[in-house]
Amino acid sequence: MFISGKRLKAAFLGSALIGVFAFTGCATIGSDGSSRAAKEKPAKVEAAKKAPVEKKAAKKSSLSIESIRSSSDGSRVIVNTSNGRVKYTVFKLNNPSRLVVDMPDVDMSKVGGAVNIQNDLVKGVEVQPMAEGLNIGRIVIGLADEVDYSVVANENLLMVSLTKIPPVQEVGAADAKESAVDTEEVAVPVAGAVKPIEPVAVKPVAAAEQKDAKPASGITGISAASVSGNTVVTIALNGAVGEFKAFVLDKPTRLVIDVPGLKNLTGKGAFKVKKKYITSVRVAEHKGKVRLVVDSPDKKLPDYVIVKEGSTLQLNMGAKPFPVAKTEAPASAALGAKAAEPVGAVVAEPAAEPVKAVEAAPAAEPAKTEQTAAPVETAKAEPVVDESALVTLVDFRKLNGNGRLTIVRSKKTGLSVVESPDGKTLMLDLKGATLMNELKRTLDASKLKTQVVAVSSYQESEAPVKDVRVLVKLVGKTKYDVMETDTAVSVDFAQPVTLTDAVDAQSKDVDVSVNIESNSGEDAINSDKKKVFTGKKIDIDMVDANLHDIFRLIAEVSNFNIIASDDIKGTITLRLKNVPWDQAFDIILKSKDLGISRIGNVIRVAPAAMLRKEKETAMASKKAQEKLEPLEIRFIAVNFATASELETHVKGVLTDRGSVSSEKRTNTLIVKDVKKGIADAESVIASLDNPIPQVQIEARIVEAESSFTRDLGIQWGVDANLNSDSNSTQVLGSSSQNGQMAGDVNTQNGVTSGDLNTSNTIKNNWPVQTGVTNYAVNLPAASTLGALGFIVGRSGSNPFILDLRLSAGEQAGRLKTISRPRVTTLDNKEAKIEQGEAIPFETSTSTGTAITFIDANLSLTVTPHITPDGSVLMQIKASRNSLGTFRSSSGVPSINKKEASTEVLVLDGETTVIGGIIVSETNNSESGIPYLKEIPLLGWFFKNKSVLDNQKELLIFITPTIIKEVEKGLSKEKAA
Repeated sequence: MFISGKRLKAAFLGSALIGVFAFTGCATIGSDGSSRAAKEKPAKVEAAKKAPVEKKAAKKSSLSIESIRSSSDGSRVIVNTSNGRVKYTVFKLNNPSRLVVDMPDVDMSKVGGAVNIQNDLVKGVEVQPMAEGLNIGRIVIGLADEVDYSVVANENLLMVSLTKIPPVQEVGAADAKESAVDTEEVAVPVAGAVKPIEPVAVKPVAAAEQKDAKPASGITGISAASVSGNTVVTIALNGAVGEFKAFVLDKPTRLVIDVPGLKNLTGKGAFKVKKKYITSVRVAEHKGKVRLVVDSPDKKLPDYVIVKEGSTLQLNMGAKPFPVAKTEAPASAALGAKAAEPVGAVVAEPAAEPVKAVEAAPAAEPAKTEQTAAPVETAKAEPVVDESALVTLVDFRKLNGNGRLTIVRSKKTGLSVVESPDGKTLMLDLKGATLMNELKRTLDASKLKTQVVAVSSYQESEAPVKDVRVLVKLVGKTKYDVMETDTAVSVDFAQPVTLTDAVDAQSKDVDVSVNIESNSGEDAINSDKKKVFTGKKIDIDMVDANLHDIFRLIAEVSNFNIIASDDIKGTITLRLKNVPWDQAFDIILKSKDLGISRIGNVIRVAPAAMLRKEKETAMASKKAQEKLEPLEIRFIAVNFATASELETHVKGVLTDRGSVSSEKRTNTLIVKDVKKGIADAESVIASLDNPIPQVQIEARIVEAESSFTRDLGIQWGVDANLNSDSNSTQVLGSSSQNGQMAGDVNTQNGVTSGDLNTSNTIKNNWPVQTGVTNYAVNLPAASTLGALGFIVGRSGSNPFILDLRLSAGEQAGRLKTISRPRVTTLDNKEAKIEQGEAIPFETSTSTGTAITFIDANLSLTVTPHITPDGSVLMQIKASRNSLGTFRSSSGVPSINKKEASTEVLVLDGETTVIGGIIVSETNNSESGIPYLKEIPLLGWFFKNKSVLDNQKELLIFITPTIIKEVEKGLSKEKAA
């Protein structure tokens, strides 16, 4: 935390805490909340080991230390425990530098003596038993020079993370002299070394004051690249990264990363990576969190590290040393040791006050003073790799009304920011970087309605140095913040604030009383996750600090006016690193059972019980005041609803003295209450007394019918006169009747054999009787529309006569009927429309003859419901009934019924098909004399054939339309 020296001097002038911390070093409180060991001086702690202690019977420990080991990169000392979470107290001693971890009620018998752990950070680990009867285990970790630490305890695991403190960059004599002015006046109540803060490594021409990013709500993209032989996966979010958990699964080998409170906004469920250590990344939403599954082709998952960088989460996996910048907080990365509960990542805080170049700073306080006063953080030297950084994301989004440009790269590059003289263009150059092909584009940001119009990204140069340029086109001169980490660059463009907005923001009076309930364990953790903290991140490390001094410190950071009640007394011991100030404030309030009451930018801090009592007193006073107010009577006319139906709803918002009644004739409510109760009643009536929307439903019932019929038949017979007498006999025909001849009954027209002349031959002895001709084969067509008959015979005596008749018929027809019933009804009200005829018929009963009617009509019955999104949910019954051809013995006709009943959801004005019936009838029939009808060609003399093909189709279409005329008319009336 870096704060102006003059303000802190006033806040902590005369405090004796600095001397205490300079002597004792820093301390951290364990999960049991104990601070006694942290407050002891090192000399007293060392003396405690040598002082004689009265022997007591050692109580059997419930916890035991199973093993002590180091992580693969040597930056962590991992203590595996059994039977739950261990309680601990840790403090750092100097000369020589060492870290002491005391754990009460722990059995250390399995790991007694020294543990062979030595690297650049750790010089050795030793397990020291305490005095008999104390039942306390101690682990002493020898540290190298300039090493900082952090401790995290999880279930069955205690993890000590170590990091090298970067050396302080030397400054010139003139700069040091100017910086010394502020350094003398700063009284920072922090034990141990001052945490280095890396200034923003940019050269902006214009930049605005930095603001903390809004917590992310979803994942927007995933990209991958190969860096120094490792595989780096960059997960882009739409805000600041929160907590996450990571664990390893096998069969197959995969890494699972759970990030609570996020959603998958990428629109994809899987991303193919196809790199050396990672094949794919799968994304899914699961129980209020986003789960990322990283698939690896190796049987054993390689070492990995997960780092939070601004609005990105980076996974670096491989066998080489990870090229990740070291930050001041070792908890800022979750390393790849396969522990039971991996450590969640914490975002490293950038420079507290970035360089301002919009307005020239006063000569007395140059803009560079704060940067030179703060030690410059330098990353651990890495082998030089001759390859450019890969830019994997160029994205622009709107967050909280402001625009944010995010650039993600595989490693840190040079960055320069240049603003055009007119302020309408901002140019960002990334030195030594390569842009992915799909990112060479121009983003149209005009629709987001921010100060940014468009963002263009392209490869500026390829040789001798690869540069990537990002051009931002602005509406006009705009304030902006440039924030840079090792793998990300973000630029926030502030939306101009009008005078009205500023006044409204300051004039809002908020009265918030915090009811503090002490939670512990998982309940406390879960309750913290529900809150979102957006304040500037700070570091606080204090022992027995006065609560009033703490509140004055928070007031300096937050720019709020904080007034602490005189009833607040006591001290607090806490150590917080890289925590938003509002979260630190909330933790202090909870731990001391305090509450706040806020009006504008003034916050009053008092005991929670006092605030609750004040609130109860104010409510009682308010009720007493209501009892003194005069009662009023208001007549409220109800337009669309029924007054009696609204009585119950209005009665619920009235005070104890209020009453309501309805007048049926005029549809009016009579309300009697105080002024506020009447206002609440009018508000309820205005919300419920709305016109019921209407829906017009149009149905189209389409009937189509096509028919085709074809019939072929034959009739023939042979007659012969075997006797010249008056008797005649027919051959191959019936002998009961004589055949009927064409023309005159006694004359036969024909051609005499051997004579080409045609003459009439009189057959005197061949009597012919009238009647139906008899045929030997009688197979006529079923439906005869036409026939061809002829007689073939021979002139002379005893001729044979062939009587032949061919019959055929064909019929085709098409029918189309469209019925369009239309009905309008209110929302949730049934409507019915029908058209047709009622067919009467007589029925016989015991009392006599009665006439009964059968409906043969077209009807539509519908009940619509308008949904909030503008759709219409309908219960529909459409029918088309017609008179059938069948008749019963008593003459009752049949009814052809065509009906559809269903429930559908349709958008306003759209058409849907709710039903369809298709009837297809095909009939090919053939009849004739067996065997003879099968003879080719000649078989047609012994058979007839009939072909039938009928098609019937019924479709029902429904189109609902919401009528808005009533609502428009009402709004016009109100406006008048």
